[in-house]
Amino acid sequence: MEESNENKEIRRPRYAEAYYKKNTYYKRISIIKKILSHIILIIVGVYSIFPIYYVILTSLSSVNSIAETSLSDLLPKFFSLSNYYLILFKYPFLTWLGNTLIFCTASTAIGIAFAIIAGIGMSRFNIPGKKAILYMMLILTMFPFVVMVIPLYFMFATLHLIDTYQGLILAYTGGALVYSSWLIMNYVNSLPRDYEEAAQLDGLTQSQALFRILVPMSRPVIIFATLVAFMGPYTDYALAGQFITTPSMYTLAIGLYYTSTGTVVMNYNVYAAFSVLMGLPLFILFFVFQKYLVTGFSLATYK
Repeated sequence: MEESNENKEIRRPRYAEAYYKKNTYYKRISIIKKILSHIILIIVGVYSIFPIYYVILTSLSSVNSIAETSLSDLLPKFFSLSNYYLILFKYPFLTWLGNTLIFCTASTAIGIAFAIIAGIGMSRFNIPGKKAILYMMLILTMFPFVVMVIPLYFMFATLHLIDTYQGLILAYTGGALVYSSWLIMNYVNSLPRDYEEAAQLDGLTQSQALFRILVPMSRPVIIFATLVAFMGPYTDYALAGQFITTPSMYTLAIGLYYTSTGTVVMNYNVYAAFSVLMGLPLFILFFVFQKYLVTGFSLATYK
């Protein structure tokens, strides 16, 4: 039965009104979601930035103790660079920075070089006891590095490597090697073998194909592993504080402790200024290599 023209004219406005209401409802929901997400992001942003703001503010103030602070101190009143002057010109900050860079650079370079060989080897070759090695590496990555300080100390003391550059570099190299090898191996596992097989057809040997093809393709994870391996020794105090006793060999972390510790209480303004100076190289590294860090963290989380 054909619908009359009069009924069609009555239904069209009803459909349009229902569509308009539905469209308006979804628009309101979308606006509310955006407002809520922006509020949450602002809260998270303030929560994340506030410690950095407070450390910088404290480094420019003359407040020595947290007990002396109040809510009014959260707003800047006056700035003083006396804490930075004290650290840079009254303490051997540059010597400590040089020692830290020597330990970090040497251990990172050696550790990553061996990690590349170990990661690619375990990914592409059937090594005897491979499963046992992988499980051991996985278990070792679960332990915090601090629990190994005492065994390492006794072992290196037996080898007369305490209070030497070689001893601490060797200890840091072992820490960088395990996690980096595991990370690089997992990344290389995800690469198809077709590339290296094609390179071998073009005349390269197997080892040449592995290192001339896989290493450039693994650049994101290698850079990420390098940054992680560098940051560990840079901020370490537990191992360096036990291994190094000669003041001229102190690292930044040891210097931070001795500089900011007063006779009775900790000098938080000096501590904050030292933290800012110590964190600048890491900030620059994060800024320059942020693309690889984001990629590396996503790879590490995925694996």
